Amino acid sequence: MLLLEHESKALLEKYGIKTAKCIFCETEEQAVKAARKIGFPVVMKVAGREIIHKSDVGGVILNVKSEDEVREVFQRLMSIPKAEGVNVQPQLEKGIEVIVGVAENEQFGSVAMFGLGGVFVEVLKDVSFRLLPLTRRDAEEMVREVKGYKLLEGYRGVRGDVGAVVDLLLKLNEVVERESIVEMDLNPVFVYERGAVVADARIVVGERKRFEMGVEDISFFFKAKSVAVIGASRNLLKPGGRVLSNLKHLGFRGKVYPVNPNAGEILGYKCYPSVRAIPDKVDLAVIAVPSKNAIEVVRECAEKGVKGIVVLSAGFAEGWEQGKELERQIVEVARKSGMRIIGPNTMGILDFETGLTSFFSILRRIGAGNIGVLAQSGAVANFILLPLWHVGFSKIVAIGNKADVGEVEVLDFLLKDEKTKVVAAYLEGFTNGRKFYELMKASTKPIVVLKSGRTEAGKRSALSHTASISTSEEIFEAACKQAGVAKVYDFEELVDAAKAFALQPLPRGTRVGVIQPSGAECVMSADAVVENGLELAKYSEKTLERLYEFAPEWHSVNNPLDLYPIAEKSGDEVFNEVLKVFNEDENIDAIVAGVFIPSIMKLGVDFSWTKKFSKPVLFTMKDDIEELRQARIEIEKSGVPVYPTPERAVRALRHMVTVAKRKS
Repeated sequence: MLLLEHESKALLEKYGIKTAKCIFCETEEQAVKAARKIGFPVVMKVAGREIIHKSDVGGVILNVKSEDEVREVFQRLMSIPKAEGVNVQPQLEKGIEVIVGVAENEQFGSVAMFGLGGVFVEVLKDVSFRLLPLTRRDAEEMVREVKGYKLLEGYRGVRGDVGAVVDLLLKLNEVVERESIVEMDLNPVFVYERGAVVADARIVVGERKRFEMGVEDISFFFKAKSVAVIGASRNLLKPGGRVLSNLKHLGFRGKVYPVNPNAGEILGYKCYPSVRAIPDKVDLAVIAVPSKNAIEVVRECAEKGVKGIVVLSAGFAEGWEQGKELERQIVEVARKSGMRIIGPNTMGILDFETGLTSFFSILRRIGAGNIGVLAQSGAVANFILLPLWHVGFSKIVAIGNKADVGEVEVLDFLLKDEKTKVVAAYLEGFTNGRKFYELMKASTKPIVVLKSGRTEAGKRSALSHTASISTSEEIFEAACKQAGVAKVYDFEELVDAAKAFALQPLPRGTRVGVIQPSGAECVMSADAVVENGLELAKYSEKTLERLYEFAPEWHSVNNPLDLYPIAEKSGDEVFNEVLKVFNEDENIDAIVAGVFIPSIMKLGVDFSWTKKFSKPVLFTMKDDIEELRQARIEIEKSGVPVYPTPERAVRALRHMVTVAKRKS
């Protein structure tokens, strides 16, 4: 229900939010009496529950200076269709106009918006969002995030009370929760040098969205001691054949039961005509049969007492109408029997430590690592293996259509998994965005998220600016900022950030020490540091003394440090010495260093010694030829991530700083 303006303001005043109180008038005489009481000049506005935007219908008249004007304006406003009355309020002194709003998001619930008013919100959409409830830190970040913040900070002798704005945002927590507000526009709010006043208010009360916050455990998928591959094939290029091949190749030590009524054995595994025919207990079933046959197979698995199934097959809800019904049916059967489903249309699970997998791509046998992967796409789950195979993974879960097991259960599992140090996630949508946010926010592990579908701009018809301006992508962006996760925008960035988190500690601050083997790379690195919101560190006196010892007398020692002249005087091996000096300098929080190629030829590629300093070190090096590519891999195996450009290295470092700040 849309509250009238005087009702909205009365509600806000109840919570200590100062407003331009208005008097609701149904007659001309009431309006004149109200104007006398308030004192001229006054503002008069049309009131009506079906009049959404008063300005659009000419329903706001400023600077009404006399009783005669009040009478004339009252008649004019009451002639507007669906007018129920007129509000009379004092004309406020002009301040800096801002807008504060609240809207309901389908996936994340109540969302707050802040921005400068007027053209800033209407045309430039210079606004920020955060999920309710807000912390003071959230509110302060919201205010500072908008480009128009400089006006509040002070411009040409005019400034706004930022503290009052932050306090107003924080009061939304209680107002929205207690009054069941689903939409709110406080627009404009006049911010003065001291204090702020709500000039206009529009509030909608209703049923707020609630979310299921329980999470079921899915760890049993990775504890399976026996796997049935249904649709097993002697053709190892088919999914059912490739899964068997991968289980054997990766060294899975549990029992493997191929199900194929037309084969006696495959790859040394005895075949069975059906799941029912398997004489032993089956923990996990991997289904690789056409979608039209899946329902019968799922029923067999339910009768067999299988705990978890991975449906690799496509042809379900992602493809055609009949597929949606098939997907609904297999989920219904599973839920009745207590089974859980990963998929359909997916790769499923992969654990290099145990060799357990349902992947049907060609896998190499690699060592276990600490990157946990949550992917809505099986293809992305495969793609991430290629650049990071030597870094290693803990667990990978590709959820496909997520007909049953979704992103929330997988994230919860990975965050609890002892082997997982960092979570890399690729998502296309949410089943429970609010719970996903709560898990991200509570996490002590770094999370890197790539979400596709960012340009989908569907907006519902809304009563408020907040609801009409906000998009799902902007809300998720806000959720990531609040939760302190690294939100990335392409696959390359996902890999870069995941690698940095997997191999290096978080930085203590934003001060970066840069070493590069050329002047050009020094300049590019300096630009990248500043553009990513970091700062170039100032060397300690001890560091300066050491560096001048290494450098020729004509060389100017700066940050970034040009290593080439130093190497000319002190030899190629000086790279390690300089790296050590940077690590020992307490003024430097993180190091970005361009690998000096001659130095690795003489010193080797083992930089594991840098770990004892507990300071993040990121290398840059081109690897366009095979020898350098192999060197990069060996350096990363020793624990230092390598990037082809300074820009990519600094961007990865920025994500590390983002997570470190929020987790501190």
